[in-house]
Amino acid sequence: MKTITSLTVIMTLFVAIPTVFSQPDSVKIKERALYFADSLVKTDAYNSCPEYADLAPASVLKYYGGKNAFIEHFKKIHPRTVSGIDENYPEREVFALRAKDDQWQCVIRVSRYIHKNLKKYHLVTYYLGQSRDDGETWRLFDVSYNSVANIIYLMPDVIEDLPIPQPYIISEEDELAKQQAATPASKKLTPGKK
Repeated sequence: MKTITSLTVIMTLFVAIPTVFSQPDSVKIKERALYFADSLVKTDAYNSCPEYADLAPASVLKYYGGKNAFIEHFKKIHPRTVSGIDENYPEREVFALRAKDDQWQCVIRVSRYIHKNLKKYHLVTYYLGQSRDDGETWRLFDVSYNSVANIIYLMPDVIEDLPIPQPYIISEEDELAKQQAATPASKKLTPGKK
């Protein structure tokens, strides 16, 4: 009986251990996605159009009519995200990560401040990424260079339940007013009656 139990435990481990080690490491996958997002941020900041296009999924390039047409679109839209002064490096975080079939997809939230006409704005955009090699390499594009409604045309194999928020830009004054409106008003203390 003891031998059968031991043999059962060994067989279970023999089957379970490879399964555990074959599971993808989502932390590593997120780190790789952020690494490629940094590349997209830098190519955008330095206005490196060919490198920017090289980071896009093939379906995005196809949607625009090829790499050169995508670069022309990038050149038209890019000036609206350029700041008049040097800014801090954007904050980036993986907002969502999903796997389906033979690919991983992610949404990366990118938050930064820019100055236009002596006014400060908060720009929040989202990068949609796709990896077909278990998260080793990523192809990404900035959702704000088109509309969220067009994502299905830009990337037809987008995972259906992947949440893709609408990018936005808001002035510093409007952002402060919005934050103050969301904060509950402090109650005035009235002296009690004796």
